[in-house]
Amino acid sequence: MNVYDSERLQGLLLSKGHRITRNPEDADIIVLNTCSVREKAERRALGRLSEFYRYKQRNPDVMLVVTGCMAQRMGGELVEQMPYLDLILGPDQIFQLPEYLQNHSDYSRVAVCSSREDFDFKQIWESEILPQRKTPFTSFVAISRGCDNFCSYCVVPFVRGPERHRPADQIIREIQLLTESGCKEVTLIGQNVNSYKFGGKDFADLLQMVNDQTKIDWIRFMTSHPKDLSEKLIHKIATLPKVCEHIHLPLQSGSDRILEKMNRGYTSQDYLQLVERIKKSIEDASLTTDIIVGFPTETEDDFQKTQDMMEKVKFDSAFMFRYSKREETKAAILVDDVPEEEKLKRLHTIIQLQKEISKKKNQNLLGKTFKILVDETSKRDENKWKGKTKTNKTVIIEGVKDLLGKIVLVKINDADSFTLFGSP
Repeated sequence: MNVYDSERLQGLLLSKGHRITRNPEDADIIVLNTCSVREKAERRALGRLSEFYRYKQRNPDVMLVVTGCMAQRMGGELVEQMPYLDLILGPDQIFQLPEYLQNHSDYSRVAVCSSREDFDFKQIWESEILPQRKTPFTSFVAISRGCDNFCSYCVVPFVRGPERHRPADQIIREIQLLTESGCKEVTLIGQNVNSYKFGGKDFADLLQMVNDQTKIDWIRFMTSHPKDLSEKLIHKIATLPKVCEHIHLPLQSGSDRILEKMNRGYTSQDYLQLVERIKKSIEDASLTTDIIVGFPTETEDDFQKTQDMMEKVKFDSAFMFRYSKREETKAAILVDDVPEEEKLKRLHTIIQLQKEISKKKNQNLLGKTFKILVDETSKRDENKWKGKTKTNKTVIIEGVKDLLGKIVLVKINDADSFTLFGSP
């Protein structure tokens, strides 16, 4: 979501006559779009903001802007800590930046939402300015903002506000414009895409509309909440030709006791039954997940249950984290009683386990052929191409010229835990 906001903001600023420079020394305006989902993300952002001071010392006229979730969470506290900052904008004010730059004397230095009722989305989506994408062939498209789930560890409902859904016709229009600009693949994004509802349409209906009413080649989406993934949606993923067979389905923990403390709304058995239905209905479905270790009160037995779930489901890949206390969340009042050393040990254990599972799954694909959307050259070897399968696996393709932006058939020759290697 932050990548999408940043790319959309760049597109908006370019449309207003601004130019992008990659060298901060040359900039008149420097914007840092921030995240609050983990403490580490905030620490990195605060470190970057401290670096901004030297730019201000060299050029007092440079405008330093902080946007996004950390700006919303800390607000005026950021100005107190770093008085050299010129502007603080929350996630719902980010696209008003061009107005602030033009008329900053008329606005407050800090613009954030003071309550969940204040969050508004209309200005965010009404513009037809396209995001300034990293690659012209793929793009994120936001279908909702905010979250109503209040998982006990998560700060998102407090910094991005309540769940608000975007009109389907606006989503279709943006995808049409993206397709006309050369985009081949879109990823529909929201904190919980499964709960999308607008004008009597749910998320399964929206997938049908995007499949039928646009010329986009591939459709992805994230993130799905297990408690809201319906049979109707599974059927659409299985039958709509443009929808990719990949579901990101955060597990978070394999322990029912911890899942209840996390306020996740499902049990491990519910999750396993859902996975069984997905695998039965969607041929070669790829499942990825999020896992948190070291949540308050997590015992060795709780941790073992998470490992057991990983072994049973056999995820294609996983984002794995140690628990990070976030202010305002319900979990923040719990005693963070798992020692940091133990959190790191458990994190290392599941990372190693997932690497083994991923490698086995990937090596089972040797000799098979897949359609690949080639989106850039390999970072390690510019003579090779990089792309993804519809199941979201990264593929490095041996050097053949002029594959960029094409969907090509590739035979898999080798694989490790993270990457497939193939040839056309």
